Amino acid sequence: MDDAIRRLHAEARRSAQGKAPTAIRYSAAFRAATVAAVRAELRRGAPLGRLAHELGLPRWSLARWLRQRPARALRPVTVAPDPGPMPQAEAGAVLIMPQGIRVEGLAPETLIVVLRALG
Repeated sequence: MDDAIRRLHAEARRSAQGKAPTAIRYSAAFRAATVAAVRAELRRGAPLGRLAHELGLPRWSLARWLRQRPARALRPVTVAPDPGPMPQAEAGAVLIMPQGIRVEGLAPETLIVVLRALG
C-alpha cells in the first residue's frame, strides 16, 4: 500500500469513527484526493475492489465517486443593453421551449405541427 493510500485510509477511519456506515459524510477535499489517488492506481493496473478494501471504503461509493464529472467552469458572458419593448406579435400562439427558445405568432395548425415534430 503506498503512502497516499495509507494517509487516505487513516482519514477515512477518522471520518467514520463512531458512525453508522450510512451516516458517514466525507469532505469534498477527501473525495477529490481519493479519486486522484485511485485513478493513478487504476492506471497502474490495480483492481478497484482491492483499492476500496485498502482505503476502508465501500466499493460502490468509490465507483460512484469515480463516475462523477467535475463541475463545469463558468463561461464569461456579455450582457447587452435592453433593446426596449418588443413589438407585439400578431394574434397567434407563443411557444417557449425548456431550452429557452421562444417562437411567437404561430397559427394553431403550425403550432400543432411543431409540437408533434418535437414530441
